[in-house]
Amino acid sequence: MHRPLIGIIGKVEPKHGEDIWHRIDEVDEIRYLIVKSGGTAITLLPTEETLKFNDNDIHDDKVLSDEEIKELYRQIDLCDGFVLQGGLYSSNYEIEIAKKVIELDKPLIGICAGFNNILRALGTDVVEDKTKSHDIYDKDYRHKIYVSTETKLYSLINKEEYFVNSIHSMIAPKENVEGYAKISSTSYDGLVESFELDNKKFVMGIKWHPELMLEDEFTKNLFKEFIEKCK
Repeated sequence: MHRPLIGIIGKVEPKHGEDIWHRIDEVDEIRYLIVKSGGTAITLLPTEETLKFNDNDIHDDKVLSDEEIKELYRQIDLCDGFVLQGGLYSSNYEIEIAKKVIELDKPLIGICAGFNNILRALGTDVVEDKTKSHDIYDKDYRHKIYVSTETKLYSLINKEEYFVNSIHSMIAPKENVEGYAKISSTSYDGLVESFELDNKKFVMGIKWHPELMLEDEFTKNLFKEFIEKCK
């Protein structure tokens, strides 16, 4: 049996400073977790004829053409599952991919900005955290979250309280998620830390970065279960 083919959606990094190249990122910890869990990883790239993409994670004005969307869908057809990565910027191609993947009921994980883009695909959004209280650039920083027991997340963590890192500037109040997805955990200050879709094979949005917690049992369980659902 072939290993499931997992598409990591490439994350555009707008050109800054003295770098003479435009770059699209793939976080190698995510590739590593996919391979270690029994999958094969490829990077999916935008289909627009441009080198200029959105430079924030709040709103992208770009409207994709029918041809650009069709070519994104062709990439989706190649893969058994998908990971939307975290990052400082988001583009509409990520939302278009999330919409189609959810429609096709293929497994999907959204991490940090990927969490945001799944919510946008579902018709809602996140907001900027003016307090910056969750924007701690440290993989070892931990704060408590509360896990709902009747969720897929709980079956992977097996704890009602859990500690996570917190490296994001966009947040999801409960009212932005309720009615669109099932909230599976909240932070100590009442914000949504994860959600899932009960009516799909495997769709999970996670606000923290499990790929920075490689030895954590939850991270291992998450990617093992994800790859199983992709088979």
